[in-house]
Amino acid sequence: MKKRNWLGAAALSLALLAPSVQAHPLWMLPSEFNLSTEDAFWITVDASAAHGVFTFDKAVGLDNVSIYTPAGDRQRMGPYFKGKRRSVFDLEINTDGTYKVELSSPQRYVTTYEIGARNTKRRIFANKQEAEIPEGAKNVTTTVMQTLSTFYVTQRAPSNKVLEATGKGFELHPLTHPSDVVAKEQSRFKFTFDGEPLANMAVEITSHGTAWRDSRDQMDLKTDKNGVVTFKPKVAGPHLLMTSMRKAIDSPLADAAGVNYHLTFEVLSQ
Repeated sequence: MKKRNWLGAAALSLALLAPSVQAHPLWMLPSEFNLSTEDAFWITVDASAAHGVFTFDKAVGLDNVSIYTPAGDRQRMGPYFKGKRRSVFDLEINTDGTYKVELSSPQRYVTTYEIGARNTKRRIFANKQEAEIPEGAKNVTTTVMQTLSTFYVTQRAPSNKVLEATGKGFELHPLTHPSDVVAKEQSRFKFTFDGEPLANMAVEITSHGTAWRDSRDQMDLKTDKNGVVTFKPKVAGPHLLMTSMRKAIDSPLADAAGVNYHLTFEVLSQ
């Protein structure tokens, strides 16, 4: 056995990442997205890892939830409950403006390669410096993976502080404010990685209530050359946006970055 000490081929073999390596869809659903009260108000939030849209499957740990106030400050999360199929926490909304809540999984390194006359696919959960790669391995690629789940809550008037870009990592730039998405009207979101637009990226948007209709009825979309996805939701209510990014990076630990991103947002009625 030898430690891998060379970069993967320029053509990254990201197809080797089997679905079992990628995280289940992960969503958070707040009881309210838009509040008009002048007083402080408590909302409750459900969270689950499930292939269904807003259906409960597997509870998730909430230690990595980050809460940002309209001023951009971090707010501490209180106690939460983790059951068998869902997790729940409460959040006090006590300031006018838009809050951001994000659940991020720890980064995980996955090294994949092919070996033998039949090019058998193998994987190791280790970064480039730690992965033990057998002699004769081909198409060796290391990807750093992360799953993100986000929602926004607005008290009275929307604000933009929590929407400001940092130019680092995977980011959503809501060209339409998440609190201003309206049924049967055009909305636009932009996606970037390290400040660069993510062009031609597949995006799926699905409305709530899939268990009560004949089909999932999702919108299958793609970002344009500027990383912008344009959509016109048909109905009001909670929606789940899902997308996955795989992009080559220059790092001593990985050849590529992978992000599974989930955004829960409300569509308002006209």
